[in-house]
Amino acid sequence: MAERTSRLSSYKNAGQGTTELRRKRAELSVALRKQARDEQLLKRRAMSPETETPVETEKVMTPEEILDELKSQDLTRKTNAARAARRMLSREQKPPISIMVNAGVIKPLVEALDHDECSDLQFEAAWALTNIASGTRQHTMAVVDGGAVPKLISLLGQGGVVGEQCAWALGNIAGDGPETRDMILNAGIMQALVPLLNAQTPTSQLRIAVWTYSNLCRNKNPLVQFDLVAPALPYISDLLEISDQDVLADSCWALSYLTDGPNERIEGVQTTRHLLPRLVSLLEHPAPAVATPALRALGNMLTGSDIQTDRCLDADCLKPISRLLSASPALSKEAAWACSNVFAGTAPQIQRAIDSGVLEPIARVLVHHDIKCQKEAAWAITNLCLGGTPEQLDAMLSCDILSPYCALLQARDHRAIIVVLDGLTHLLQAAAKYDQVRGMCIKLEEIGALDQIENLQQHENEQIYKKSIHILDSYFMEEEDASTQPAHDHEQYQFRTNDAAIHF
Repeated sequence: MAERTSRLSSYKNAGQGTTELRRKRAELSVALRKQARDEQLLKRRAMSPETETPVETEKVMTPEEILDELKSQDLTRKTNAARAARRMLSREQKPPISIMVNAGVIKPLVEALDHDECSDLQFEAAWALTNIASGTRQHTMAVVDGGAVPKLISLLGQGGVVGEQCAWALGNIAGDGPETRDMILNAGIMQALVPLLNAQTPTSQLRIAVWTYSNLCRNKNPLVQFDLVAPALPYISDLLEISDQDVLADSCWALSYLTDGPNERIEGVQTTRHLLPRLVSLLEHPAPAVATPALRALGNMLTGSDIQTDRCLDADCLKPISRLLSASPALSKEAAWACSNVFAGTAPQIQRAIDSGVLEPIARVLVHHDIKCQKEAAWAITNLCLGGTPEQLDAMLSCDILSPYCALLQARDHRAIIVVLDGLTHLLQAAAKYDQVRGMCIKLEEIGALDQIENLQQHENEQIYKKSIHILDSYFMEEEDASTQPAHDHEQYQFRTNDAAIHF
């Protein structure tokens, strides 16, 4: 470790350290969270299974009539009114949530939850409240302020179809944001929810329960209080072995939210019995809806401490991650991000990544994928340039990765250019230490990187042109060596670059 620290101290950006190099970058987290909203909705509206149009013998009630009937002492009339409200709120297009809220239906719907003697009424009322809570923040808060939460939690604990619908309503409320999430947790939802998180729970109820749990784990600013949701982790670990895709996906999303934070949270998740190997196995799940959150959770773990990273590597995560580098752009991007965090680690961790064969697929990402994927792959190479041993740098160069890496110097993405310039700076610093600057400079000139760096001296971005000038002034301004002068053979000029093979 002392030798590694000494070697890093000779580099320009050594002050970053491996902890900072493991990137919990804000811009990436924001992008991933936005993508997650498309993959897993914060709130879900329960649609009526029957046709949207009531049968001809049924009268379509107005919101005012629904409100009057909900106040009736007759349970049949009250139930019919709750059903009418639910149907109205279940419209696929433009449900009249605001109209119903302004009409005053929330209070009688919440009161209807108290009628244990009529489960049909409780079910319809809970369903209507679920759909109101699926609306805007104002709609959700109207349900909360109406006193629904403690009653929904009580019915959740009773299970059955009413309990399932109450879980759905609570999931929508939790998905509104940290305030309502914490309110529900402090009201005691976990005691009622955890018993449902097992494979014996009917599938439809289990799906809703796991989705609700995932909403209780999500949202930052602030993060969820970990000890409130941690009791469910052994149950989530067991659920990672069942076959239902929806349950697997939402279980992995929950783990991804819990590991997106301080190392103490990663530790709590990672050390849950059997969880880590089960999570790694899901990286090979055929459904992207499962593999994506599994990879995200594991990628978050790789941003942790060296010990936490070693646990992931010991669980044999690199092989499936290497394969995912060749998957869809979304998966490839996150796989490259995961690799970059391994390459930000210790020399043994870097060696394990190289031995797993990730360099070749990373090179393909740099050539064939879009700029978002390429930028993550570039981070991996930049981290390797900073933290790699001489033998590891040789391994990188032998993969013909330098040319596509340097091609990003022509990208429109300023951050991608900066990442590559930083990597080249680290690489040239290492070359200087091991007396390989001449060979490295010739190599960069051969692949056109020198021309690209020279062009960047006029770049509009201050960081880019300063970094470019630093590289040129530090490594390309020496007097030309005689051995690099062109030799005339009466046919053409040839550079003796074969005599300048790079070996760190």
